[in-house]
Amino acid sequence: MKRIFIAAAALCAICGLASAQDAESADDYVLQKAREEYAASNDADSAEGQAEGQDSAAEQPAAASGPQATVTKTVTTNGGATSTVITIQITKNQPSNGDDDGSRRYTPFVLGFVPGISLPFGVYDTSLSLASIGALTGDVYGFQGSGVFNIAEDVGVVQAAGVFNIADRVAGVQAAGVFNIADRTTGVQSAGVFNIADRANGVQAAGLFNVADEMRGVQVAGVVNVADRASGVMVGLVNVADELDGVAIGLVNIIGNGIHDLSFDYQFSSGMAYATYRSGTPFAYAAFSAGQPAAEFMRTPAGLSAGFALGHRFRILFLTADVELGAETPIDPADIGMALNALSSADPSRPETLLPLASAFSPFGSLRASFGFGNRKGFGLYAGIKTDFAPAYSDAVPAALRSAFGSAEPYVVPVFGVDLCVWPKWFVGLKF
Repeated sequence: MKRIFIAAAALCAICGLASAQDAESADDYVLQKAREEYAASNDADSAEGQAEGQDSAAEQPAAASGPQATVTKTVTTNGGATSTVITIQITKNQPSNGDDDGSRRYTPFVLGFVPGISLPFGVYDTSLSLASIGALTGDVYGFQGSGVFNIAEDVGVVQAAGVFNIADRVAGVQAAGVFNIADRTTGVQSAGVFNIADRANGVQAAGLFNVADEMRGVQVAGVVNVADRASGVMVGLVNVADELDGVAIGLVNIIGNGIHDLSFDYQFSSGMAYATYRSGTPFAYAAFSAGQPAAEFMRTPAGLSAGFALGHRFRILFLTADVELGAETPIDPADIGMALNALSSADPSRPETLLPLASAFSPFGSLRASFGFGNRKGFGLYAGIKTDFAPAYSDAVPAALRSAFGSAEPYVVPVFGVDLCVWPKWFVGLKF
């Protein structure tokens, strides 16, 4: 309407002045009239828009500046023998479309083959996403499953794929045959090979390794767990963390604020010497030891023994105490050879074929308490008591360890109706 109104007004002005003015003055006059008419039309539009805006103000706030539009208005005059075309460029703010705010549309379900071939087409927020190969969605409020991979922003319940899953946040279960990657998980993140998350709250379990910046809960891997800051339990062959408030159970635990000790100690009454490696946290650490009579230490295999224990370290005034409870067994090279033969010829369907493997070892209990000055970091001396015990009817404790503060007679302690023979011994040691 604005274009027609301006063109008509300009045409009337040109006809009225065509006989009185020359071409140049007509051009100037028409240009001025066109500008005046355009200003008047803009004022009318503004008044109308203001009235409409007052009616809808309660329903919707005024939109900010939107996409720019260009409107061209043309006025043609015949000034004598000449023709003049006047073009006025107008830039106005158009109201923004609701689809331009970046929000995605919602659909109850998405069925697809691969991203780009789905019903409906596009990226949607959904409650159910199913794809034969791969799915790409926005937020998933329920289940997302595919044969190969899933990619989503937020997942509310389950994200499962045959190969891998990738998501920003998962509250529920993220499970894949090979790997999972997420910014934050709350619940369970499980994969056949590895999991990676910035923050994992709950359980992170993988066949090979788990990686997290922050982990709160349980981290279980077949090989290695890695975390910057962890609170809870780490279980794997190798556990690595800058800070761990909890328990690390593994063959090697590399904890920035944890325990990494190698020690050698000597028992006075039995003459046994032990080398022990400790790894874990003060709350719970693992101790692996190997012992032998000092006279034969690292010379012959006679009198060898091996042990494993779980320990706890705490402070008492100016002392640091380590308390360890575990099991120890004599190691005879002949028994080891018998155990290896039994293992190689064992039939899983016949449990009796594993009996020679069990008879190769005769474990007995061990309780150890040691005390050292300071915080027990680095090089230092310590002293303590190691107590070997076994039921009275058992001869598992070797003769070399049957010494109770120098006496061959054990202390007998009844525990839950069973008499335990106890042999306590003093020792001193040096740790590194």
